[in-house]
Amino acid sequence: MSKKIQDNNHLYNLLSPLVQFATRCHYRHFVVRGLDNLPTDGAYIIAPCHQQCLMEPLAVLCIAPKPPVFLARADIFAKPTIRAILTFLRILPVYRIRDGKSSLGKNHAIFDQCRDVLLDGYPLCLMAEGRHNNRHQLLPLGKGMFRIAGETQQRLGDYPLYIVPTGIDFDHYERPYSNLVVNIGKPIPVQPFMDTYLADEPVALNQMRDALAEALSPLMLDIRDNDRYDAIYTLCNRLNRDYRRRRGLRNTAWNRFLMRQRIAQDVENGKLNVEDCRGLQEEHWSLAATLAAVLAIAAVLAAVVAVPVVRWVALFCLLCYPLPFLPTHLIVKKKVADPQFRSSFNFGVRLALSIIYAVVIGIVMACCGGAWMNRLADIGAWWGLVAVAWVFVGARLAAPTVCFLRSTADNCRYWLRRLVGSRRRG
Repeated sequence: MSKKIQDNNHLYNLLSPLVQFATRCHYRHFVVRGLDNLPTDGAYIIAPCHQQCLMEPLAVLCIAPKPPVFLARADIFAKPTIRAILTFLRILPVYRIRDGKSSLGKNHAIFDQCRDVLLDGYPLCLMAEGRHNNRHQLLPLGKGMFRIAGETQQRLGDYPLYIVPTGIDFDHYERPYSNLVVNIGKPIPVQPFMDTYLADEPVALNQMRDALAEALSPLMLDIRDNDRYDAIYTLCNRLNRDYRRRRGLRNTAWNRFLMRQRIAQDVENGKLNVEDCRGLQEEHWSLAATLAAVLAIAAVLAAVVAVPVVRWVALFCLLCYPLPFLPTHLIVKKKVADPQFRSSFNFGVRLALSIIYAVVIGIVMACCGGAWMNRLADIGAWWGLVAVAWVFVGARLAAPTVCFLRSTADNCRYWLRRLVGSRRRG
């Protein structure tokens, strides 16, 4: 009996928590809402929106109670080595018309595997739109998911199958340490569509597709106006602070997402004019908060220079994990043409470098760290374990640290422009 893709794999079980940890560290805030909407009384298909290459599947991996199986476009499976890696990662190929009409017949075997995954109690994840999009906008949904759902429900009989709409929102597509919001909606049961499915399959597929689109759109930032998209998205960010303050909401990733939705809806309903984005200034701290941040950074730097113990601790931390300060996203931007792939490549590069660096720094510190760090404590080879442990601690602290430094620099530039502008006007 051949091994199923969803069968237990010890190496996968070992690596999966590490990848999930790295995914959460890749974002400043990783917010999940509606986790209790994942069904417990039946099988289910997770159907997220798709605006990035790899990041939505990684987000799903972090929230699924069991390891999900994914579907991806078949052309990336062309090379045997890549195919083996993707299969290990529990990713199945799905063939499209652009792969050739003769290839579509291969989907029958893939759909059979998908049904086995669901029948064995594992979640299946299909990107609802079937392709990624470079805008905060829901694209037309494909029908492959609903064919799998209908055929699987037939085999399940009275055992329920659900489609779970999942909105995923990124503060910024390419910049590391942005915010990620995963918004899980109420599951859509497939059984109510089965009478129509058995009588007229195309009609039932359209009904399921419309039901998912209607459920998914409110769970994400769905800007429908193509002509005014850029202006509307600008408003969503520039007016965000004002909208939060009027409603007494704190500056959290979830509230920022909700206000982006509200602003886009106000434009769509005619309550807000896109011309209002003219002359709007970017969100900024007060001058007092900016000065306080600058003074705090200056105090830390002074302590590093003046106090030997602080200096050695700071150097040790930086030596063990310098990756947050490497502009890998700028390197990836030059090498990767498709913007939707850049964040995924950047994540992969940083994860690989972190693993390699942890091994190297652990060996180096185990061999000579005791001699180098004898100003703090002489624990010999144990410094290797301390160095590896700090890689994990540093990865967790990287997002708030880098975001604080980046925000301080942005606000310093903002107030410098304001001060220079006021002097010129004077």
